[in-house]
Amino acid sequence: MSAGLPEFYHQGSQRLIEAYELELCAPPCLPGAPSWSGRIALDRDIEAVLPYLNTRLEGAEYDQEAKILIWKDRGYHFAFRCREIKAGPAQDREEALNLIERAVSLVNTTWQERETLEPSYENRAAPNLMQIYRLLPHTNCGECGCATCMAFAAQLRQDGGALTRCPVLHQPGYETSRVQLLAML
Repeated sequence: MSAGLPEFYHQGSQRLIEAYELELCAPPCLPGAPSWSGRIALDRDIEAVLPYLNTRLEGAEYDQEAKILIWKDRGYHFAFRCREIKAGPAQDREEALNLIERAVSLVNTTWQERETLEPSYENRAAPNLMQIYRLLPHTNCGECGCATCMAFAAQLRQDGGALTRCPVLHQPGYETSRVQLLAML
């Protein structure tokens, strides 16, 4: 038996999440918005799987101290907490249920395969938007395909887009900014 894991993790079932009830949540800051989030409360603590999810899910933001893992994939956002999972945005109940089923499947599959995964306790977080913006040239030239340097910073933060799209960063005098951005992203 592994030390530090609750007894129920070892009692036959390889699934952490057996059953749940979906709750649809409207965005609290956008009453009447056409998008929804799915939320499930868990009767079991899934904290032990978070470091394995952190290993498996590319681009996940993991905060071990806060016991939360945030993952963005194809425009959807997933939040895994010890006793709760949220996913969205969804256009309706069916899409929200599909997102939650995907998240539950990720947890259960990752837990089943944990012996083959090296857990990562590294706290990874997306870089701060203003930190990225401060390192850009502020020319708003549009050469990168974005209307402004702030829009380019947001794109870099979101998907780690290529710095090569900004020709100004490759001019003399921007070497330090370019190196710092590469390290950050």
